[in-house]
Amino acid sequence: INSYEIKENRVSAIQKFLDEIDVSQYNYFTSIKYREYFKEININISLLIDFFYHFGLLLRNFQKKETCLEYSYEIEKMIVFINSLTINEFYDEELDFKQRKNILVKIAPEIDKGNFDLFWDFFYMFDVYSSIAKGIKLNNLVFPQFNSENIFKIENFYHLDLTNAVKNTLNVKNKTIVVFTGANMSGKSTTMKSISIIVLLAHLGIAVPAEYCNIPFYDSIFLYFSVNDNLKEGYSHFAQEIINVKSVLLELKSKNCFVVFDEIFSGTNINDAAQITVNTINGLSKFKNSLFIFSTHLNLIEDHLTENERALLLHLECFLDSNKLLFTYKLTEGWSRLEIGKLLFDQYGLNELLNT
Repeated sequence: INSYEIKENRVSAIQKFLDEIDVSQYNYFTSIKYREYFKEININISLLIDFFYHFGLLLRNFQKKETCLEYSYEIEKMIVFINSLTINEFYDEELDFKQRKNILVKIAPEIDKGNFDLFWDFFYMFDVYSSIAKGIKLNNLVFPQFNSENIFKIENFYHLDLTNAVKNTLNVKNKTIVVFTGANMSGKSTTMKSISIIVLLAHLGIAVPAEYCNIPFYDSIFLYFSVNDNLKEGYSHFAQEIINVKSVLLELKSKNCFVVFDEIFSGTNINDAAQITVNTINGLSKFKNSLFIFSTHLNLIEDHLTENERALLLHLECFLDSNKLLFTYKLTEGWSRLEIGKLLFDQYGLNELLNT
């Protein structure tokens, strides 16, 4: 798998060749009258032989390794198919017209029977699996565990897109609500996306960017980042947020859910947002087999949420010293009241630009 690499343009050329080839047109007449066409066919035959020889070799080597019985059976079927083409003997050989013609005659019925379509379905899924396997090994990802005790624990997780990412740990037990607070640019959204990616990958059966992951298995996953208005339906930003919450509530009637709301109800005024955010969080707290993650800048709701025993309050560390900001990107328990919007506004020179 580590050395497995097939160029996409080569695969596309072979597929196009198999889709368009007409065996009857490959004859001595075309070799004389349509030299370029004939030459192109010969090149594609060589590509075909090279591709199936090496891919068949890969599958035979892979078959020797331990793999699940069902997929091993699929591999065996593809090996049998490749062997049936009887082209391995022509690998790295100079072929004459008759040999090339025989190859085309052999593969033509396989094209008509749809066997090549089945092969390509297998090939592309194999390519997906091998890419995932390479990514897991390259990034030292770990496979998740699932539990039925509603314990949500991810140790030293991080975002794969970040170089030198700061790792964090999230341990949620006997809680249904997690609320992230913190200053602008402190890393709230990135942290929530990191957690969301891990949950998604885990539910796909893929290893995750963390040192340890043990979470519940959820029936449904809702991720609401960057909510926009809906022009076609005539919904404002806030109306769309309301619809999103309703969709979650309807799903919760029969399913356990993992839900993320990034800066929920930011589409309305601060007083309404505060009241309905508290109502939403308190209402969702009763769904003990689900987990709801929020981020907010609404500092006036802190007292209401600290009274909620089902809520875990976290923030991303940020220090302000002599108007200088230091972001550690480390998760810390508690509510952050640090407000730096005005400071950033000034640091980016907007006050100066507006007053000149």
